[in-house]
Amino acid sequence: MKSKFYQTFVILLLVFLSACSNELVYNNIARINYGTSFGECVGYCRRDVTVKSVQVTYSCSSWYPAINTVITTSKINKSLADSIKSIHPDSFFKLPEFIGCPDCADGGAEWLELELVSGEIHKVTFDYYKEPDLLKNYIENLRKLLSKNECK
Repeated sequence: MKSKFYQTFVILLLVFLSACSNELVYNNIARINYGTSFGECVGYCRRDVTVKSVQVTYSCSSWYPAINTVITTSKINKSLADSIKSIHPDSFFKLPEFIGCPDCADGGAEWLELELVSGEIHKVTFDYYKEPDLLKNYIENLRKLLSKNECK
């Protein structure tokens, strides 16, 4: 009798500990990448932000190898992470990989990439500030988050 109690206790403890991990998996999304780029640019022409759980990684890079890539990390609050990850993957994965003519005539491009916990990845690239209707609410939060990325 005692051994069944301990087995049950250990199983419940493992379930509890796994539920309390700091890895946020919301809506089956493991990671979100968002960024902007401009082809005819000098300096930091590409800016990216990766959200995984509540950790955010910012990156600024250039097309020119003489300009070093800058990478910083920070944390965001769980409610912001939840709102960013609230996109419905099924709808997102139905979007085409390219919408419009991203960065044509140096108009710039934005992109959003989702990685699901299954490892499935889908990336959508679109004209700068011309996101598809499905992404409007999510891109707004990601733009705000990306604006905190200060590259010198």
